Amino acid sequence: MKLPKVKITRLDDDGETEIIRSNLNVGLLSFKIKNKIDSLIKFVKVAQKGERTLNIQIQKFIKRYSSINDTENQNEKQEYYIYLQAIEYAIYELNRMVEIYHHEFLAHINDDIRINLSKSLKFDFCKNRFKKNGIYISKINGYESVNELRKICNDLKHSYIQEYSLSKTLNLRSFREFNRKILVDKVNVYLKDIPKYIKYLAREINEKYPKIEVKIK
Repeated sequence: MKLPKVKITRLDDDGETEIIRSNLNVGLLSFKIKNKIDSLIKFVKVAQKGERTLNIQIQKFIKRYSSINDTENQNEKQEYYIYLQAIEYAIYELNRMVEIYHHEFLAHINDDIRINLSKSLKFDFCKNRFKKNGIYISKINGYESVNELRKICNDLKHSYIQEYSLSKTLNLRSFREFNRKILVDKVNVYLKDIPKYIKYLAREINEKYPKIEVKIK
């Protein structure tokens, strides 16, 4: 769809002024991003705490109702499947956040661009569009994490054998070295780097495309 353009004016002592293009509000962006990040962190922590409590209850049940000599189940290593699913969800949401802000920023630069938010534009398309407008996102602080994040997200969504694809993306020597707990460390990095990337990109756009105002006679 083509995002509708709304005529914005300001009325003051000097008369009426039409705002052709405003600056991106970095402060508001930071606030919205912080709320999203805080929600993701809370969601992951709740999943982790809930699954830990569940595992404790299961171990108590096994200890109570198993025979005295049945130590195999009692000593079984706990796995946190729900927690790791929450980590994958955080990866999807962080990647989606980058996609949405890429779309919004491109529309800010060029209001003629057509964007379909239900069918996400490819990352390389957005990268080339920014490049045509003099903005090189590969030089923005945090880009390495953004690029790795979207590759991991694609592996989780589309790979037939996820462990094999993820091991290549993470530059592991063999898929046997892959452990999904690696993604936990990655998400901790992304939660810091993705907000920085979006804010630095917004500042770069404001420098290259300052606000335009026209006095209305």
